Amino acid sequence: MEYFILNENDTTFPDPRQCNENGLLAIGGDLSPRRLIEAYEHGIFPWPMDGFELLWWSLDPREILFPSNFRYSKSLRRVVKSGKFEVRIDTCFEEVMRCCQQTERQGEKGSWITENMIKAYCQLYKEGAAHSFETFYQGKLVGGLYGVCTRNYFCGESMFHTMTDASKVALVRLMDFATLHGFSFIDAQQPTEHLNSMGATAIPRDQFLDLLQQSRYIPRMRQHWRQHTAVLLLGGNQGDREKMLRNAIYLIALRIGLVSMRSYEYETAPWGFESSLPFLNQALIVDTNLSADEVMNEILHIEEDLGRIRSEWIQPSEHTTYQDRPIDIDLIFYDSLCSDTPTLQVPHPRMAQRRFVLQPLAELIPDFVHPLLHKTVQQLLDECPDTSDVKILYPPANPS
Repeated sequence: MEYFILNENDTTFPDPRQCNENGLLAIGGDLSPRRLIEAYEHGIFPWPMDGFELLWWSLDPREILFPSNFRYSKSLRRVVKSGKFEVRIDTCFEEVMRCCQQTERQGEKGSWITENMIKAYCQLYKEGAAHSFETFYQGKLVGGLYGVCTRNYFCGESMFHTMTDASKVALVRLMDFATLHGFSFIDAQQPTEHLNSMGATAIPRDQFLDLLQQSRYIPRMRQHWRQHTAVLLLGGNQGDREKMLRNAIYLIALRIGLVSMRSYEYETAPWGFESSLPFLNQALIVDTNLSADEVMNEILHIEEDLGRIRSEWIQPSEHTTYQDRPIDIDLIFYDSLCSDTPTLQVPHPRMAQRRFVLQPLAELIPDFVHPLLHKTVQQLLDECPDTSDVKILYPPANPS
C-alpha cells in the first residue's frame, strides 16, 4: 500500500516506518489539535500538495539540529550583538504564519500554508503547543519562524524575512532558548543548504524516531513562552537551608517568572572565606517578561525579605569580604545578554572560577555557550581551576 487512509474519528496514526519511499504515510483526517499533537509526537507532519488538503509525512532521512552542533558566522554574531534587531516570542503568531504563507520559494507554486492550516496552528498556539520567534526592526516585523513544541524538542515549520539576516537572528534566539531549556534537538524536517551551514544534519528516520521515543515520558510543555530567560544560582549556609531555598523559589516564581527547571541541591564548602557552615546551592531556569535590570532589582528585594544583608552588591571586587548568609541569589545569565555596569554584571563575572556554580548549571544547560568566553557550560566545568568538593544532596522537587 502506498499510503493509509485516516479515520475521521480516530486520531491515531500508523507506524511512520510504513511510509512509502517518498515519506508519505497517510491522507485524510483533520487538523484538530489532538491529531496534530499526536502527529508531531510520532515524527509525522502535515504537508498539503498536488491538490490534496491533508497529506501526512515522515521523511527519511530527517533533518535535525542538535543545540551542541549549532554554529553561525562571525558576521551574523556581530549583527546579533549589535542590537539592530529585537526578537520577541509568542507575540504575533498568526502574523508570522501569514508572512511565511506569502513568501515566494524557489520551485514552489503558491504556498502549502493553507487557510485551514493557519486556523489550526493558531488554535495550537492558543493551547500553548505552537510558538513563534519574531524579529522586529524599528517596531516593524521583518522576520521570524514558527513551529510546534510539546516536549523537549522544537519542530520547525517555516520561516521568513523581509530584511537580510532577520530570520537568522530569530533562529539564533530559538537556539538560545533551546539550550537554556534542555531541548534535545530542533526538527527541521527537510535538508537545506542554509541549515546545513549552521550545523544541521540528516539522520535516518529510525534514529529520529528513537530520539522521539526517549522523550515520550517528559512532561508536555503547554504554555505561552515568556520573552526572556534568567539563569539563577541560589545558595545559603545559615538556618534551615532547605526551607530557605524553598522560600526563595516561591518568591522568585511570584515576582520574577515561571521556574521552568531546577537542579539538584548541592552541598559545598564556603568559597572565599573560612566557615564551619557548608552552603546549599541550587540552579534555576526562570522564564520572565522582566528586563535584566528589573530581575536584578527583584533579586535584591527577595534577598532582603529573606534576611540577607548584601553590602557588596553594588560592585563586588577582589577586596569583597564574604561571610555566612541565609540566602544568596546570583543572576548568572540573562538570555545571551552581556552587561558590565555598576548595577548589572551579566554573565556573572566569576562563574567560570566557581565549581559550585558550574556543576548545577551543567546539570541543566551543559550546551549553553557563554556569550563572552565562547565556551559551553560543560567546557567551563571541565576546565574549572576550582577543585573544591561539590556534593549532590537532594533531587529537585517538581516545578510548581
